[in-house]
Amino acid sequence: MAPQSFKGFKAALEKHSNRDQVVERDQVARTAEQTIMSGPETIKTTLTLPQLPQPLRIQETPVNVAPSSDTTDAINDEPLPKSKTQTSETLEEFQEKLPTLLQHILDHEASPNVGQPCACQVPNANRTTRCYDCQFYEISCSDCFIRSHANLPTHWAEVWDSDRGFFVRHDIATLKPDISSINLGHAGLPCLSRYATNLVFHVIDTNGIHTTKIRFCICKGNPNRVDQLMRARLFPATINQPTTAFSFQVLHQFHIHHLESKESAYDFIGSLRRLTDNAFPQHIADPSSQFRMVMRIWRLLTAMKRSGQAHGIDSYLTHRREGNLIVHCPACPDPHINMEPGWERTPDDLGHLQQTQLTADGNHHSNKYRKNTDPDDISLYEGKAYFPNDLEYREYVKNLPKNIPEKLGDCDHLNALNKQDRKKFKNMDITGIVCIQCSHIFIKSTVDLQLGEKFTNTDYAISHVVMCRLRPEARSRAKPGPKKPGQAGPKRLGSPPSEIYRSYDIACGFSVNAASRFEEKFPEELDFIEGMTWLIPLVHVQNHKDNCTYLFSSAYIKGAGHFHGETAEMPWVELNQLAPQTRQMNNGHRQDTIIDHHSHWNWAKTSNMAATLYNEVERAKELFLEKHATFKTLCALYADKVTMWNQMDRRPRMGDDREVQSVYRQNEKKVPSQSRIYHSLLAELKSMPKPTLQITVPSFLNEALLISANQREILARIKASKTKSELPASLEDLRDRLRNRIDNWHKLQKDIMPQVGDVVAQQAISGKFADSPEREVLYIPSDFSVAQRIKYGLIELGEHERRFHEGAAYDSVVKVRILRKSVDAMRRRKKKQDRGQQNNTRSSGQIHDLEAIRDLHIDDYSAARSAMISLGLSPNDPTFPPLTLDDTFRKPTHLKRAVGDSRMTDGRLWTMTGVTGGTRRVGSSSAAGPSTSRVSPSQVFGTQIIQKKHGWIWRFKPGKKMSDEELQEWMDDGDRVQWFRTEAEMQRWREEWEFKQADFMRTIATFQRMSSVWGELSTISSTPGPVAYANKQSAMYQEMERRAKELFSKAGYSHLIDLDDRKILADYIREERAKEEYLIPELSNTKVSTHADTQKPMIDLKSMIA
Repeated sequence: MAPQSFKGFKAALEKHSNRDQVVERDQVARTAEQTIMSGPETIKTTLTLPQLPQPLRIQETPVNVAPSSDTTDAINDEPLPKSKTQTSETLEEFQEKLPTLLQHILDHEASPNVGQPCACQVPNANRTTRCYDCQFYEISCSDCFIRSHANLPTHWAEVWDSDRGFFVRHDIATLKPDISSINLGHAGLPCLSRYATNLVFHVIDTNGIHTTKIRFCICKGNPNRVDQLMRARLFPATINQPTTAFSFQVLHQFHIHHLESKESAYDFIGSLRRLTDNAFPQHIADPSSQFRMVMRIWRLLTAMKRSGQAHGIDSYLTHRREGNLIVHCPACPDPHINMEPGWERTPDDLGHLQQTQLTADGNHHSNKYRKNTDPDDISLYEGKAYFPNDLEYREYVKNLPKNIPEKLGDCDHLNALNKQDRKKFKNMDITGIVCIQCSHIFIKSTVDLQLGEKFTNTDYAISHVVMCRLRPEARSRAKPGPKKPGQAGPKRLGSPPSEIYRSYDIACGFSVNAASRFEEKFPEELDFIEGMTWLIPLVHVQNHKDNCTYLFSSAYIKGAGHFHGETAEMPWVELNQLAPQTRQMNNGHRQDTIIDHHSHWNWAKTSNMAATLYNEVERAKELFLEKHATFKTLCALYADKVTMWNQMDRRPRMGDDREVQSVYRQNEKKVPSQSRIYHSLLAELKSMPKPTLQITVPSFLNEALLISANQREILARIKASKTKSELPASLEDLRDRLRNRIDNWHKLQKDIMPQVGDVVAQQAISGKFADSPEREVLYIPSDFSVAQRIKYGLIELGEHERRFHEGAAYDSVVKVRILRKSVDAMRRRKKKQDRGQQNNTRSSGQIHDLEAIRDLHIDDYSAARSAMISLGLSPNDPTFPPLTLDDTFRKPTHLKRAVGDSRMTDGRLWTMTGVTGGTRRVGSSSAAGPSTSRVSPSQVFGTQIIQKKHGWIWRFKPGKKMSDEELQEWMDDGDRVQWFRTEAEMQRWREEWEFKQADFMRTIATFQRMSSVWGELSTISSTPGPVAYANKQSAMYQEMERRAKELFSKAGYSHLIDLDDRKILADYIREERAKEEYLIPELSNTKVSTHADTQKPMIDLKSMIA
């Protein structure tokens, strides 16, 4: 009988399936064998494995399923079907229930109790009316429905139409004549005054648009409609005699929907009209225009309530601008809100603890069409939020000089300023916005653009940041005083307490004349500009000239931490979704909408700030420890040069050729040509010494290792050969020479290892490798097991062999390092300079040759390591880790810093202190031939490699002929660059770690301060509503404070929550830095080059632009 397939078995079983019984499939016992080798003994054990879980299967009656005759596949021939996802299983379950679910939905179209007497027992009162919005309302008569919904006036009544046989939707006011659905002034009961009348009103709620009736209370004379509507949580569409009102719920719901999903007011009202009557929505009133206007007022009132302006918060936060409606960052330094007592004593070298970091960026999607709009429609915020006062800003722009191009110097190829495509701004009077943010991604200010991103627009945005942060009198007190020699600089009262770090994608041009522009236009904010350190975001700087990397990259600026600056573009994801709506609005409405979204964005960051900081401080610590370990290793590898390097000035300088010189930049003037690299490398590899053949144990083992290397070389050539059937004649010649070499070596083996003669003879008699000597086993000690080495007495010889393999491993690492460096250098030069088929073909051939040799030496190392493991080395020995091509990676030193470098670590070939420590001897060139004897890792140091992902230096110039010493000097120059860049990465992540601790402390202090302020505001209010809201806000900030402290403690910083009265954060940071685990012995007796101002480049930027 033919074997049955799994599908056939399953089909036959399901054919006779039953839903009444559960059966289990029989299982066979499962076992596993384990072999343990201990010396000469081999122990085998059998283990019983646990049974698999029993599958459940339904079947009608027990049946014997016969194998299918039309299937010939074995059960294991077909893979088991993939298990379904939870989503698929859930959908299938729903599909099975579709008829039942549909029936339940249809059942709600009628009621079995229709026409029965109502529970009120009033004669002739039958059950005809039910509520569409109440969850469990029992169908009743209309009178009962009206009474029970006196305080639910916007619920829809569904009345049974006995003639047509279905429920018809009604507003409550239409159930009986001369009634109103909304009765004001009497807790839902109608006003009994004979002058009170029912007025037709449009009321918009979350369940639709109601054309209903409202009865105002006139017990005390002419009613104030606005007051009575607002007390009923109905917002009037107009102030004078309103006839339309919106429930607070519908305003709040749309507000949240608009902020989260960017749903437009038109679409929202359209959905409400559909909810009212999905068949004939055109017959429903359209209050879109009134709704848009009311929402602008609602946004403003919400902002005033949440900011505390309704409670008079300005009397408690006296340093901020009056009427301020901005959601401020809780982590940014503010001496009046969140800074620790004694912060003024923070030393200059720890100034990043009290640092303000700002970013700037433009967005040309948030534009506005030129339309015939109302000139009086201006922002309701009147310059008290993120946008400045529109009239003042327009006057400022109007008085600026026209058509004066901005200068970016060498980076004038950037399009942010003058080269914006004017076609895409056709028919637009506002072409975008510029936002100023902090590094915590809180928006600080925004201004409109007029064709391109002008410096003057950004100047006003920066000025507005200061204006919103401080009142005029506070700004005048904020100017710094003179700095005494040897002391920390004076701290600014009310201003950012240390230097401001400002990241901008065109900072190289913007910063040149920023002080002079502010001195002319904004003299009160000049001191803020003069104290700024300018940066370029780490992604944008890749598009600048290389000089900008060393002048404006935060990676090389002291105190910048990991301030990459690219967070400036994160809010654009939200604003770009909003842009299709705002570009059609009047400018006042547009600004109000953008302001509302800015506040929502900032508040979302505030509510999640503690969790964000927790993740960031954990990440910063982890990366600092990783970078510290790498830098510590490099200090050990380059111990003979660290003292000299550490005394070098880290500041950039301008060379005579207008190229920036920096310790982080490799010298470009003496780059060797590709041909020079190629031929020098081949000569170096060929010149490596080969020991002469002598009848001694060392020479015997050395020859065995050389034969093994020769075998691997031939195997590599066979693998690379394009014609597998007919090998090149050169390979046959190599095989003949290898055969002769092996035969001669076997003669020596007969004298030194006579005990293995039988094993060698058996291999020769078999003739298995007669035509392929590259696969022949030499039978040296590493080819035997421990038991066999004991049997044949090869233990001592095996120890000698292990030492030879150690030396071979070191030699292989030297060659791999040289080859990797040269291959990458040649590839970059080929990419930059080779043009035409002939040049590219020649270069590709040379690169391919070196790659093959590199891979062969990696195999040599792996073979030496495997032999050492066979001879007793632990596979986890850190001295000889596994070596792959990925381990040869090292970040490029010829190129400027690439995106993501701070999170990447060099491969183990360059950073580990094990085998990689033995790749070059102290005081000798790596070009010298390595010895086959073992070299101590503590005596040797590494060299340089280039990352394969990046191209050759863009400003590369053809090199002249170089001597061997000059070539080695060029290659070793990369070691210095690697050391300094690794030091910078370690320092930036340490600063980031410390900066995030300070952020956490300031966030906790902000929440504590705001909780206290709201608590005090609750005591001065005279009405219960403001008191209750202030108490709620105080409790909210108190809960935020509790959660922030909890996460700060979880991260391990509970000691920083309540500082000692005599200490500040800087004291704890000093103690942390002084721990022994962070000390580097090679730097203990040397000092870093210090200057009066190590953050300012020794370059005149104005001369560069000129």
